[in-house]
Amino acid sequence: MNDALKKSGLYWQPLGGNNADQISGHCYCYTDVARQGKKLSTTSVLVDLGKFDNHQALGIRNSAAAVPDIRDILSDRKNPPQALFLTHSHPDHLNGIVHYLKAGYRLPPLYAGKYTFMILYDLLKDFQIGQDLWPKFNVIEDGNFVKKGSLEIEVLASSHTCFDSFGFIIKSPNAVVYHSGDMKLDQTTYFRKPTNLRRLKERAAEIDAVVADFCGIYADGFAVRETETFEQLVRLIKKSRKQKIFLPVYPTHPEMYITAFLAALKLRKNVVFYGNSDFFNYLKMIIEYGISFEKMAQGKIEVSYSHNREEIDALENNYVVIGTFNHIPEVFSANRQNSYGIITAKTFFNPLKGQLNLRNIPFATVDDYPELQGYGHGFFGDYEALNNLLGQRPVFIPTHCPTYVIDDVRELAAYCKIKLIENTPKNNQIYRIKKKKIELISSSPAKWLAVIYNNDNFAYMTEVFQKPTSGHGFLKRTISRRRCRKRFKAFLQRRIRQEQPS
Repeated sequence: MNDALKKSGLYWQPLGGNNADQISGHCYCYTDVARQGKKLSTTSVLVDLGKFDNHQALGIRNSAAAVPDIRDILSDRKNPPQALFLTHSHPDHLNGIVHYLKAGYRLPPLYAGKYTFMILYDLLKDFQIGQDLWPKFNVIEDGNFVKKGSLEIEVLASSHTCFDSFGFIIKSPNAVVYHSGDMKLDQTTYFRKPTNLRRLKERAAEIDAVVADFCGIYADGFAVRETETFEQLVRLIKKSRKQKIFLPVYPTHPEMYITAFLAALKLRKNVVFYGNSDFFNYLKMIIEYGISFEKMAQGKIEVSYSHNREEIDALENNYVVIGTFNHIPEVFSANRQNSYGIITAKTFFNPLKGQLNLRNIPFATVDDYPELQGYGHGFFGDYEALNNLLGQRPVFIPTHCPTYVIDDVRELAAYCKIKLIENTPKNNQIYRIKKKKIELISSSPAKWLAVIYNNDNFAYMTEVFQKPTSGHGFLKRTISRRRCRKRFKAFLQRRIRQEQPS
């Protein structure tokens, strides 16, 4: 047992989610130390095991990835983790699993949704991990309860950009924590359950703390709803009056595949799915999950999965091209007169912008129409509404954001009656939660493990202490420290002005 865990309490440790300045590599450990008579019993579970996206910035030559350091937790013979719960299928929450398995580690039983396991199965095959090394898989869904030692975990649906995205209510004799996972409060989601607000409201009186996805700097209000993204796509396609629409979608976000398809269907435009093998792999999983584009089409439009010129010509120049492409091949005969582009991600499709410019084809971007990107995370209004839904009772523990975002939001949060944890959590700290009392009991330097593969395709890991890296990454352009501080101050001033008597 960790020497810091000497008293009864529910202990929470972020291992990759409260980074200096990145939003990546998520992993959290919950350890309940419960009193049974004169003795203490201990139960630990992990939530998520992702990879750190910006591993090159850590400065380890030939690194293939970086992952949170959970070696001590996995090797604890007295109190090994009894489960690993996965909130969803995105690489920053999931892909650390394959690197640990390739390095020879055994993992506890996994609990995740059907789609998350579909993505994981694919990764395990790609990394050539034998089935004898796979942990036990347990499929969960909204409303399930899982009992592990003194912990009871309820699974709740969360609105995010993929299927089977979950949050967890983690109940112990010491405290009850809602771990939100990546989420927004949007109730207009297509083909999956939205965030289960009804159940949160039912259990509001129990919840002491919320470990909240707090990637919420972008607006003082609610995150973009999927219906808003759909309506904007319809407006732009209609307004363009072009026969051919090029509409790339982010590969790991299946809700955009479906939203784009529904917009094309609404305007009776045929659909061509176009992309590389990686795109078609994701598309295949969406279809295997149970989404039938032909069934949705109901014979009103044609659906093509081919790059064949004759088949595309048969669509009579009336189609939307949906995919993860960064170029426009000659098969589409695209030009300024017949084509229009709609770019749904900030930087991922920059090469496509160059292609459109080269052909003099007009296009819209998320800079012009922010709704186009959709959003899987709540904005500040989502957290305020969640706080009100829970009766302004729990303490919020923000994660999934640079630590300076937490520092800078404190004044605004206090004004809006959101109780924030007193200390800004940092990776590898340990907090003791006893009802609503949350105390920092241990701080150790945060580490990443840079993963390097040798010639035998075996992974070995090198310790790297966490350091600021956003000068090398996308955050410097999106939510830099200076921009974060200015934006939250502007939100606060606007709130104060709105509440002043006229």
